[in-house]
This record gives sequence, structure tokens and C-alpha cells, in this order.
Amino acid sequence: MKRERQPQSNPFLWYIDNLQEKFSKITFLDPKLLLTENRHDILLRVDFLTEVIINKQDSSKTKYFKFIIDKDKGISRDPTNVTSDFLNLYYDIKQNNIVSPILVGKYDSSKIPTRYIFENQKFWFDIENKSGYQLMDGAHRLSVALFLEISSIPVKIINSLAFEIPNYTQYIKKKEK
Repeated sequence: MKRERQPQSNPFLWYIDNLQEKFSKITFLDPKLLLTENRHDILLRVDFLTEVIINKQDSSKTKYFKFIIDKDKGISRDPTNVTSDFLNLYYDIKQNNIVSPILVGKYDSSKIPTRYIFENQKFWFDIENKSGYQLMDGAHRLSVALFLEISSIPVKIINSLAFEIPNYTQYIKKKEK
């Protein structure tokens, strides 16, 4: 599956990352290793599943829906389509497990620069690199795995050259103020 290129990334480096992904073997990781301090959006997704699947809440009343609808973060998507697709993915994974591996970046440094976009400005924020991994593609699949308490998920691990690590945790903190 070809990933959508980030608008700020270098096209040549993005091409190399895609080649790495294509030729990387599938391995398995504990999904909890990918729940890093910069990705609070994953917890919003897990909470969304709890609210909608277990508590039968209307998806448009969730924090995740509000997160999607917010255009400040530099990504604009239709929240109704996103939440509907997410629920369909949940049911598919529940029945068939994760079929398409999640893309993961491997980082060796003790600190990792992450970025968030707020009001069309990019802000950088260093985080501690506790697991050595960063989620690059597959936030919804990861969230479903965490919700279903799956202990091992298929991943492809690359040493990314083009990926700017998002920091939705800092973005959410800023928005909550």
C-alpha cells in the first residue's frame, strides 16, 4: 500500500523511504511499544472505540471526532467518513486480524525531534526516545490492536529519511488550553 506523501517532505527521500518499506520484511512487535509520548491521538482513537463500540455513543459526540474536524493541525479530512472507515476497520480487524503491516521508524538517538502544526506554523519539540520506535503509518490499525488487546502486530521497520515525526500530544495540549 502506497502512503500519501507529507507535503513538507523531500520527494526524493520519500521515494527512498517507500523503497525501504517495499523491501522490508514483516516482523512482529508488541503494539504498546508504539504508544509513544508524542502520539496522544492514539489514545483518542482507543477512547473513541470504547465510547462508540462499548458505550454506544454517537461518534460525532467524541473527542476524536472533534480532533478530526479541527483543521489547525494541517490535515483536513471529512470526520464522518473517517469515523465510518475507522469502525469498518475495527470490525475487519476483529474478524481477520491486522492484514496490512504497520509502518514503523527505528530511531537510535536518546531524543527525537517531533513537530506539530498549529495555525499554519510548525513547532518542534524534542521527546525522549524510550522504545526506539515511532509509528509512521497505521494509527487506526494500532489503535484497534490496543483496544482489542492484541499482543503482537505485523510491522515493517525502516530507517526513515523523510518522515517528520508528528507530535499530536503537544498539539492537543495547546488546543485544550
